[in-house]
Amino acid sequence: MCRGNSEAGRTRQRLDVKRTLRSSWIAGAYSSRAPLRSRALIWLLTPLAWLYRAGLAVYLWTDSVGLRKRTHLPVRVISVGNLTLGGTGKTGVVQALASALQKRCATAVLLRGYGAQRTHEALTVSDGQNVLAGWKDSGDEAQLLAQELPGVAVLTGKDRRISGRRAVEDLGVSALVLDDGLQYWQLARDVDVVLVDAQKPFGNGQVMPAGILREPVSGLKRASVLIVTHGRALRESARTDLMRRLRDMAPKAAIHTADYTAVSVDTPAGSSRPADDLRRRRVMAFCGIGSPESFVETLKDAGADVVAQLFLPDHCPISQDDLECAEEWAQAADAEWIMTSAKDFVRMDSLRLPERLRILKAEMLISDFDRLVELACPATSQRQAQL
Repeated sequence: MCRGNSEAGRTRQRLDVKRTLRSSWIAGAYSSRAPLRSRALIWLLTPLAWLYRAGLAVYLWTDSVGLRKRTHLPVRVISVGNLTLGGTGKTGVVQALASALQKRCATAVLLRGYGAQRTHEALTVSDGQNVLAGWKDSGDEAQLLAQELPGVAVLTGKDRRISGRRAVEDLGVSALVLDDGLQYWQLARDVDVVLVDAQKPFGNGQVMPAGILREPVSGLKRASVLIVTHGRALRESARTDLMRRLRDMAPKAAIHTADYTAVSVDTPAGSSRPADDLRRRRVMAFCGIGSPESFVETLKDAGADVVAQLFLPDHCPISQDDLECAEEWAQAADAEWIMTSAKDFVRMDSLRLPERLRILKAEMLISDFDRLVELACPATSQRQAQL
């Protein structure tokens, strides 16, 4: 990213064009009050959004009248998903929920495998005892969960009916957690947990590609549980108004709130320091995740002075040039540490790491968490699984 040769310069120019278009799209997709250039781009994309919405309506109609059969697996199935593109905190919620469920019954997490450099019908990333695949085969999110969830099986694959059957039949699990599963209609589930980003809940209200919605907001009616994330920075009045809107949209859903909180600062070698060490320390934020803004907010909430930021696309492979560029930026900003996320660190395997690189370990704290766990896997289901 920071090389000075002519080839790198041309590459940088192409990237600049892409970034300009992406920035214009983001501005228009997330707000109806965007600049004229962004609104013009959204206007051009609107006919495609109409086609997408019509196609989705037909698909859902065939499902509702029984023309498409959903697969039912003989275990508890819990989906964690959202209506929108971008990061809402799904990985943190999946990690917290799967960890709690494992204490009640054998649990597996099923993921699509985004970011993997090879596709698989069904790949066992972890059998709950050992990590069996690297991040290039599994994707960064699956690899992170496999490392952070001892005792929980982790599988990836485009068809989660197949990976789900493998988890049940070969690994003997009695609860499945579907990561990003709200729009995976092929598999029946018992609980739909839907995440809503408090700071950008529905964008401009349009479906993609003219907006950030994967489906119309009426899809919230399917939710068993709503978890409002990233709401700590909202004013109380804005938070109250959002909660009122969500209750009107999903009157039967239980509503929880959740936010990331910093736990520790780790070195690449594995040593760990308390998150309090971030207080008043000059740091640079370096990440390629769905919601880099929330990563920066977590650093600031821990007391860090964020003096520089370098963001990559979500799931983007990290190169040696990227790390050298980050080091240059950190030096220029006089940042003591380059802070990256645990998910990004997974993608730095085999690279030469800057000495000032540190990994922020954070956990998702969910309000009334015990009630959520009981809904996901009631004590009666736990007893039945043990029989």
